[in-house]
Amino acid sequence: MKITADEFDRRFDNGEDVLDLMENPQVMRLEELQSNLSSKKVTIEFSSDIYDKVSTKANQLKVNVEDLVKLIVAERVGVL
Repeated sequence: MKITADEFDRRFDNGEDVLDLMENPQVMRLEELQSNLSSKKVTIEFSSDIYDKVSTKANQLKVNVEDLVKLIVAERVGVL
């Protein structure tokens, strides 16, 4: 399904799932990432300022802080 860039931006800004609108997405959904990796538990301490910023972003994306941190780390190390 082809849509305009403005329509794509509007849907993305409204929090809609736009992954299906992309022709060749190079990302995994969180569920796929979790099922492809074995788990190890890590405890991280953040300063209040950093935690507040991460928490605010997680709330905007409607995910929990732990899942957002997992995605950020996975992107940075090249898993995603």
